[in-house]
Amino acid sequence: KYTNPHGTEHLVKTYLPEHIKTDSYGNYFYVIGESPTTMFTCHLDTVGIKRERVKHVFDGNIIKSDGRTILGADDKAGMLVLLYMIENNVPGVYYFFVGEEVGCVGSRKVSTDYANSIFVESVTKVVSFDRRADSSIITHQWGGRCCSDEFGDELANRLNSAGFGLKMDLDRTGILTDSSQFMDIIPECTNISVGYKYEHTISEYQDIDYLKRLCKAVCVIDWETLPVKRNPFDIKDDYSYGSRYGFNIDDEEYVEEFYSYFKDGDSSKKMYIAKSVVREEATLIKLYLLANG
Repeated sequence: KYTNPHGTEHLVKTYLPEHIKTDSYGNYFYVIGESPTTMFTCHLDTVGIKRERVKHVFDGNIIKSDGRTILGADDKAGMLVLLYMIENNVPGVYYFFVGEEVGCVGSRKVSTDYANSIFVESVTKVVSFDRRADSSIITHQWGGRCCSDEFGDELANRLNSAGFGLKMDLDRTGILTDSSQFMDIIPECTNISVGYKYEHTISEYQDIDYLKRLCKAVCVIDWETLPVKRNPFDIKDDYSYGSRYGFNIDDEEYVEEFYSYFKDGDSSKKMYIAKSVVREEATLIKLYLLANG
């Protein structure tokens, strides 16, 4: 019904489970099972600078806004997945993070203090439901590998074999989401497509049919027995820049003209920026300028 920029996440608490807990950073979490090994995440904020009413337009299986606001499927679609899993009593730690759209605020604080977390001894997998389109299981994001191919392949196989017509595949083009904040401390971290497209823009839309099928599939597979192979402390698992995402710089997403420099100790390194990120940032700047005259 509304967009919810960071700072207004509490306004959707009414949709969360009755006995949900709040951590010291303003995130909400809920636990099913005894020492579950999987953390499922979504974020409660949407991109934007103010809370706005959303007028919905339906076109078959597609839902979008009337073009005056974003839709907010990023990440209310992910929120729906978590709520459906909780309703179906799937074992897991369910985290509803705040401030993802402004730098993964909530998840970053949890990961920074993770040594003191009550979940530090049990969780070996972090699964964010916050990816565009309808086929991605992300294996690389935020500058490196976030989950092993063994984990990703088996997850794709289980989802595709669940009987709901999914066609999931490994995707190396992840950018940044809450699961990336745990890459250095938890072995298997990924992000799964929830069916939205053109997020962060007034052209955003959501495939409701895909979302329904995804919700059903994630409730029937066994998350606890997925293989855990990646060592988050193994420096060999990182990629040198230019190919750290598993790409050559002349691939479709990475080209010579889009790059920046960052400090690495006493030296500077060149980092290539995906064209999709450049397009998204350009759209955000345009929307901000339009909103502010």
